[in-house]
Amino acid sequence: MTMKKTPFRGLVQSFAVFLVSLPALFGLSMLPAEVYGQERLSLQEAVSEALERNPDILVARGEERISRNNVNIGNAGLLPRIDLVGSVSYQDNEVPTQTGLAEYTSTTAAIQASYTLFDGFGNIYTFKKLKSAGRKGRLQARNTIENTILSVGEAYYGLADAVEQVAVAEEALAISGDRLRRARLRSEYGQANALEVLSASVDANADSVSWKDAVLGMENARRTLNLLLDRPVDSAYQVEKEVTYDATLKKDDILAEAKTSYSSYLITLEAVKQAEYGVGIARSDFFPQLGVEASYGYSETLEGFDAGMNDPSGSFSAALKLTYNLFNGFQSSINSQNARIELQNSRLLERKAAAELEKQVADTWQAYRNSLDILEFQKKNLETAELNFRRSKELYVLGQLTTTAFREAQLNLIDARKSIASAGYDAKILEQRLLRLAGRLVGEGEN
Repeated sequence: MTMKKTPFRGLVQSFAVFLVSLPALFGLSMLPAEVYGQERLSLQEAVSEALERNPDILVARGEERISRNNVNIGNAGLLPRIDLVGSVSYQDNEVPTQTGLAEYTSTTAAIQASYTLFDGFGNIYTFKKLKSAGRKGRLQARNTIENTILSVGEAYYGLADAVEQVAVAEEALAISGDRLRRARLRSEYGQANALEVLSASVDANADSVSWKDAVLGMENARRTLNLLLDRPVDSAYQVEKEVTYDATLKKDDILAEAKTSYSSYLITLEAVKQAEYGVGIARSDFFPQLGVEASYGYSETLEGFDAGMNDPSGSFSAALKLTYNLFNGFQSSINSQNARIELQNSRLLERKAAAELEKQVADTWQAYRNSLDILEFQKKNLETAELNFRRSKELYVLGQLTTTAFREAQLNLIDARKSIASAGYDAKILEQRLLRLAGRLVGEGEN
């Protein structure tokens, strides 16, 4: 039955077309960077910028320099101590002293040197612990750098995925707009009723909302990456959307490399070494301490309250000092017990970290391989969805397919395009995590 066209129906159709055209005309101007931007930022360039400017990386390098500066034999007590000592003392006695003076002032100035010859090897173990702390500081800095670079990679591919989602949303909006225009023409020629036009308008509005959400997600993803690169948050550029995968990765190789190169696990191993040195330091309290002291200086004693060095006399002294503690309130015993407990705990944590590392490699590897399989399935699904949509469109244009079936074919196509884009980037992010576990994410010279 032919339906008579009314002014109300024409108004509804015109308003619906306006709603669809509005974001297409004005909203697309929000994407100059992705569509027309001249700068193209590669992942390697993003990583280089992060290494140079990211605050977390710069702080980590500063902490590494501090731990490296602490590795000094002077901090371990392996160098002599030299002091310049001066004193002025006044004394007033009722009876004259052997010098014949009851009231006098003594002034002295001397250079003193002291050196510990033996302290139960405590200074040796202290220096070894300092060197271990220096290695641990370097590993902690590397761990921070690797975590940050991994975050940069995730943000980079997250932005690439968001750009793809915007493109898919634009495609969906174009399909809905074309459907609405066709519905309006069919209505004008009496081949469709107002319900079909309103249904097309509702779907077009829904796709407009999805497009706006996709644009918002893209802008948020870009700001996230800019923050990691220490760029102005609104910096605009294009990202590379093509990804390739490393076909040479093997699970056993990654696990073997992780046990020798994964910074987080190596930090745990270094903590065991520090605990072992701590036991040696604690044991040194049970040994005698042998040191040597020497001083050379000048002194003068003057009558009354008169500090001065008018005619001082020089003197030299040297001493060999042996000290052995008999009792200090059980402090040495308690420190030794605590050091052994700390060593035992660190070994337990190392064993736990080794088991967690194997699990982490296995989980990440399985997720990576699964994501690659899903990607292949999504490619086949996309081919099917494209073929189904083309045939559905042909039937819809001929009037042999309902709007509901056509909309379902459209949604299947859009979902397939979204899924294949996300699956590809998810697989690449998992590959980056595997490289991070194997210690390949950041070169040794980039730490």
